[in-house]
Amino acid sequence: MGRAARYARTLALARRVRALPAVLDPEDAFAFAESEPEIAPNQKKAEIVWLLRLLAEERPRVVLEIGTDRGGTLFLWTRVAAPDALLVTVDLRRMVGRLGRLSPFALVRTSFERDSQRIELVDDVDSHSDETLDRVRRLLGGRPVDFLFIDGDHRYESVNRDFELYSSLVRPGGIVAFHDVSPRTTPDTEGTATFWAELKARAATEEMVADGAPGYGLGVYRKPR
Repeated sequence: MGRAARYARTLALARRVRALPAVLDPEDAFAFAESEPEIAPNQKKAEIVWLLRLLAEERPRVVLEIGTDRGGTLFLWTRVAAPDALLVTVDLRRMVGRLGRLSPFALVRTSFERDSQRIELVDDVDSHSDETLDRVRRLLGGRPVDFLFIDGDHRYESVNRDFELYSSLVRPGGIVAFHDVSPRTTPDTEGTATFWAELKARAATEEMVADGAPGYGLGVYRKPR
């Protein structure tokens, strides 16, 4: 696909996003995201709708996501976050490039912003590094995180490191959620599931595993007050 055609497709998707109501029912938000291949989230409907309904009651003002992928869950967070929310998403891959917010990837993902929300895309970085943590801290500007979503590298040591670094930014009572916590694992989800089982053994948690298929599953941990 040529550059002009790619930009035309990008702008068309951004227009479809901006035409949406500012607040969508979680099921409607998921249906829209799932219908758009460029941003379709790798989530099971029952699981992510469960989490979105929980978040809709909280209306988080600061959201931090580890693992951007296509940006599908980022879109979903904007639908349930506060109108003035700051949403920071971190990924290892280089997605934005030298064009910054004018790149096709960024044009679509920043179109998710509604009202006075602000999205910050932190790409081409290692979430496990102190440098990335410092960069995230600067973007937060001292604001505590209300909702942290960990869905990056699924190896045990990586999940543990992401939790160790970024849960320190979460306010007391704030939510930390993990994807792929199902005890029926795949080779790609075993690390997350093992970490989650250990966290469940020592802390109060909630989870939603929609069925017995391997992988998937969402887990929620609230930071003690």
